[in-house]
Amino acid sequence: MSDPILRVQGISKGFPGVQALKDVDLEVRAGEVLVLVGENGAGKSTLMKILSGIYTRDEGTITFEGEPVELTSPLQAQQLGITIIHQELNMMPDLTVAQNIFIGREPDGRALPLGARPEPADLRSAHAFEDQTRPTQARRRPDCRRAADG
Repeated sequence: MSDPILRVQGISKGFPGVQALKDVDLEVRAGEVLVLVGENGAGKSTLMKILSGIYTRDEGTITFEGEPVELTSPLQAQQLGITIIHQELNMMPDLTVAQNIFIGREPDGRALPLGARPEPADLRSAHAFEDQTRPTQARRRPDCRRAADG
């Protein structure tokens, strides 16, 4: 198994009156897709906001490609290729889901497996990633049951 591209160890985050995260560990390998599942208030969004530079952690370490990192802003995280798609996403109805996701941060090949060459920009454009025929409202939220069922 390959080394993790992103490793989170002992992450804790508290807010006045609540401990949102306590001693969280997580590893993500290149090309891997993970799903965080939990009840409301379990800390899923807090962890993602720490990884995307929106919140700072109180304790713990984050390493990216084997190097310790301090994710102090969304721009810094984005420059490393770490970003978040907020669940309160306001979509532009004339664009596809992929185009909405990539507005201002078009794919540049960073998410490709190590050693892979990016395709020409016209083939990597956001509209190439999905079926454009579905109405926007049908594309707004993926069917979580289908994803969970495999």
